[in-house]
Amino acid sequence: MAAVPKLSTLIPSLPPWRSAAGHEAMPAAFARMAEAAGAPPAHLMADFAQLAFGPGHISFGDYERLRLYDAGFWGAADRREVAGAGQARRAARTANFRRDCWGLANDRLASSAYLAAHGLPTVPTLAIYRAGLAAPSASLLRTRGELRQFLEARAGAPLIARPSEGGPGRRLFGGTADPGAEIDRFIDATSDAGPVSWVFQTPLEPHASAGEAGRVAPVRLLTIAAADAVLVVRAAWLLGGLDDVVASLDIRSGAAVRLSPAKAPQRGAPAPPDLRVPDWPALKAAAAEGARLFSQFGLLGWDVAPTADGPVILGLDPAPDLDLHQLADRRGVLDAEFLAFLADRRALAAELRR
Repeated sequence: MAAVPKLSTLIPSLPPWRSAAGHEAMPAAFARMAEAAGAPPAHLMADFAQLAFGPGHISFGDYERLRLYDAGFWGAADRREVAGAGQARRAARTANFRRDCWGLANDRLASSAYLAAHGLPTVPTLAIYRAGLAAPSASLLRTRGELRQFLEARAGAPLIARPSEGGPGRRLFGGTADPGAEIDRFIDATSDAGPVSWVFQTPLEPHASAGEAGRVAPVRLLTIAAADAVLVVRAAWLLGGLDDVVASLDIRSGAAVRLSPAKAPQRGAPAPPDLRVPDWPALKAAAAEGARLFSQFGLLGWDVAPTADGPVILGLDPAPDLDLHQLADRRGVLDAEFLAFLADRRALAAELRR
């Protein structure tokens, strides 16, 4: 398999799409979208009304963010199957009605330890920083002094720090000229964050054919628990990170279909024919096995990275981002299979309440 190509050679350079101002008048916003779509504003207003009252419950923000005004972008896809942000939240609550289990899934440290205890591949934890705790532990840093000592001892190699309850991670010592100043800034940042546990991990080594500039390129997958089976129903490859290029994937083969900037999906380009996720069967199986383990949930999002040591689970989400999959695939998630799945979850929740 060929290495991931330079993305700038595949995605045309176009002016970025200008989103609507927060308080822009709706008629002006429709006029601007109509100009971009080559359609009369009145047509878009009627189109939006139909989608707003449809199964996707599309808001005006959804209509613009998901480019639903652009028939050329969606092609032959049924735009009524596109879920708006509110409908995505409702779908997650319906599928994952066991709200008492959300804490386990939302805590990176807890979910990773749970997965690892059952033999699934996760990122090893070097240490945990949580200020003010009394109980000693070999891997627990309890004071700013202990945190500083730990960081100074590892200042010669890159390190990843992540808040355990979500939020972006931070890469430390990635070639900085002044590690001492970087340590000071990080310690100040953790103090400002309040009572949060920080998890420290060694950066993963990307698969030889699946990383650009040494970065891990995770795959984001959606799993549903349907009857007695777990299905991987969508997958997108985050080739350039969360804000860069996303590849839509063929679920069966792991082959990339289309490359699109995550923030400008209209600037898509066909993927090279030999670009595919390495170790795809094992990577897909890791997400499916994780979903079987977290059987309390019907719908889960997974980030799984192809690495030099095989697929590694980076995290899971009981309220997954549906926008990314819908835009990458140019196809809504509310197809007949998914709606039947939600109906089954509603029936199961009602049965358990009796």
